[in-house]
Amino acid sequence: MTNKELLINGYLDRISTQFQQSKDNAKNRNLAFEILSISAVLDKPFQEVFDQIIIKGDNDGGVDGVWFEDHGEYYDMHIFQCKNKLGLSANEIDKFRNDFRDIFVTNKTSKTNLDDLKPKIDEYHQISEEGIIIETKQYFIFSGQKDDKQYSSNADIYKAYHKPDENFIIVDSDDIYESIANLARKKRKEVKFTFHPEKSNISALDSQALYTYSIQDVRSANFRMKAAELCELMQKEIDINGSIDMLFEENIRAYLGVKVRANKNMHETINKREEAVYFPFLNNGITIICESFTLPKQPQSGIYLLPVLNPQIVNGLQTSSVIFDNFKKNQNILDDVYINVRVYETTEEELVTRITDATNTQTPINYRDKISNKHFNLFTKEVFNNSGINYIVKRGEFFNKSSQKYSEAIESEIVLKFWYASFYEEPDVAKNSVSSVLQKIFDATYIKNHPLEALFNGDKDSPIYRQLLISYKIYRFIQKAKEIIYR
Repeated sequence: MTNKELLINGYLDRISTQFQQSKDNAKNRNLAFEILSISAVLDKPFQEVFDQIIIKGDNDGGVDGVWFEDHGEYYDMHIFQCKNKLGLSANEIDKFRNDFRDIFVTNKTSKTNLDDLKPKIDEYHQISEEGIIIETKQYFIFSGQKDDKQYSSNADIYKAYHKPDENFIIVDSDDIYESIANLARKKRKEVKFTFHPEKSNISALDSQALYTYSIQDVRSANFRMKAAELCELMQKEIDINGSIDMLFEENIRAYLGVKVRANKNMHETINKREEAVYFPFLNNGITIICESFTLPKQPQSGIYLLPVLNPQIVNGLQTSSVIFDNFKKNQNILDDVYINVRVYETTEEELVTRITDATNTQTPINYRDKISNKHFNLFTKEVFNNSGINYIVKRGEFFNKSSQKYSEAIESEIVLKFWYASFYEEPDVAKNSVSSVLQKIFDATYIKNHPLEALFNGDKDSPIYRQLLISYKIYRFIQKAKEIIYR
């Protein structure tokens, strides 16, 4: 089984189970293909595609999905026909094109199988009657390949009909694979936020709020701000992206809770009014990476403003989480609490990794933490999730609500250790020094010509994902065998 088959079939299995609409497995599979392929094209969640785009029922006029994308002055109308089959058919494509023309352009009323499509037809006419321009984009999606030699006509049909400039697009399984492979690296919606650095209260002559400098292409801004403002950033992330996870995407571990000594101390400091004012002296603060920031030339109404684009907290998840937890319980608790902030403007991935690694020193870090956000691990997590297995890459992750839906769970460290013992054939090393195994894997993610670089460089076609899944299944088989023996 190829990586493409592994990933796509995994998604289809998951979606079929989640959106089961029939006792007929083939129908459920076809529906799953519609949801997956439309989701890949539009970059939308499966649930949203099912609820708002898929045409449910048999009277769909030959249309599987419709989505009106509002651009303010005009609309894009995305219309889909999905075929879960390996061969392209010119007759099916012609029918789809003709059905679209008859239903939405010439408004033929002779068709009798339009009941389930009618709400979309009505929406189309409503927008048109308001005088708003609608640009239509048709997608014919099939589960085969345009260059499949076993279906020699696919290439010719694709060449004849695929006309992106004319808004008629044919999507094959390779296109779907390329799109959904990126789902493992969740795309974050744009976040803009403005920090309000606190001015110095020492010197009346120099009340500058910012300490700034640059090294080559990287700019830095250092300042102190109210802790409540950090909570505003976290809440804005939730409002835009549905959770705070992506605000900490580059952070190398999950929230460890207040039982961890450092977090417990922070909690106690915040809740003692006489100590809370000393918080910036007792805490390392937070480190933020952003795509860009705008330095103020002068104060605005006596206040310095620092607008940033797509900030990510690469160090300070524990601090941020403790502060946010207290804020949610009592917003006034942070009135006298301030926090030190370092903001770096860079998009250089290797540098981001180095900054993340170097600044995470307040609580112990191991190589499992260091590889938690590497591309191969995120892709592996998606492959495992499709199989109903929670692949845990960060400490504290198992107790997240999103993790509870999986019947099985395994720590990445165990899978990687077992893989090294079996596939890499060094069981002694894996048994005696898992840290050295994880270090080698970490090095392989960024060192060119490393012996393991081809496996762990994050390439979607790397054989490592299948190997890790096989390693897990062997591991589980052995564990179950042990249980039987020891009963």
